[in-house]
Amino acid sequence: MEEGKQNMNIDVRDTEIIIDSKVLAFPASFSDLQDILGEARIVPKNDRANYYIFDKLGITFCDVDERYLKRRKAFIDKEHLISYVTFFIDDTELMNEAEIPAERFNGNITFFGREWDSLKKSDGSSQYFFCKDGEYRFAHIKAIIRGNDDESNYTDGRFSKTLYLTFAPERPKSTENYNISAPQEECVTFTNLNFKLAVIQELMYNMEILKPYFDIYDYLKFKKSKANTETEKNIKAAVDFFKNLPVPQRLAKELTDITMYGGNEIYGNIAPLWDGEDGRFDLDEISPDELKCFPNLRKIKLMSSKPEKIVALCEEYNVEATT
Repeated sequence: MEEGKQNMNIDVRDTEIIIDSKVLAFPASFSDLQDILGEARIVPKNDRANYYIFDKLGITFCDVDERYLKRRKAFIDKEHLISYVTFFIDDTELMNEAEIPAERFNGNITFFGREWDSLKKSDGSSQYFFCKDGEYRFAHIKAIIRGNDDESNYTDGRFSKTLYLTFAPERPKSTENYNISAPQEECVTFTNLNFKLAVIQELMYNMEILKPYFDIYDYLKFKKSKANTETEKNIKAAVDFFKNLPVPQRLAKELTDITMYGGNEIYGNIAPLWDGEDGRFDLDEISPDELKCFPNLRKIKLMSSKPEKIVALCEEYNVEATT
């Protein structure tokens, strides 16, 4: 589809761009791009992201680290990480050779059907307003335009400067109540925190039956705390919350599978920048009394430095444990 696809019209909206009447919503997946634009040349940016380069179109898309989307509550899944797009139009000095397509973009770009020069703008040339329900609101896509701000961005009615777009959704306000009340029902007694964390991952984040749904950024706002979240260390406030959170026995009966891996949400909420390289969350101990609380548990996918011990114990309780 990329071949001959020139003179396209791009209209930038609140959370999406319209490409010749086809909608590309952010964050996007590579499959979304293929459906609209065809095949791309893929260049690794780092171990967490790729460039998706459409050489004949003069357009490059890029992934964002999933943690960025999770902070803003915009994460869908690991396939939908594309949040940056660059339209290479002029010959201004470019920032990264790896992302440059072979040709220049030869189309036009508007914003909600209007030229950028006529928009109500804020923060220099990085953000714009749009009207919704009679009110002006910030768009969730920021725009950075290369070149001289004093010169028009359009030449003969066509956008004429290289444009960078970034999906920057506003984080929605939390409605969670994070106050922990004394349980009024029978709850599981845990002796190993890492086992409890693995259980909470399933009940809270995967099955969504254990409340409240913990988000470290919302929690710190709720507690009016200024704890540092730009860290690979464990945040004490998060660890304490999970230590104190009751897990009702009635929910324990719903658990059939546990899958542990470094990208689980619970670990990202405890240590937002954790790289998964150390064994701090390894499951090296489970007590028989803990296992008995989960009568329907049948499988555990382990992170463990001592799997033999865990596997042997699980076998006694008809639970298949693997690494």
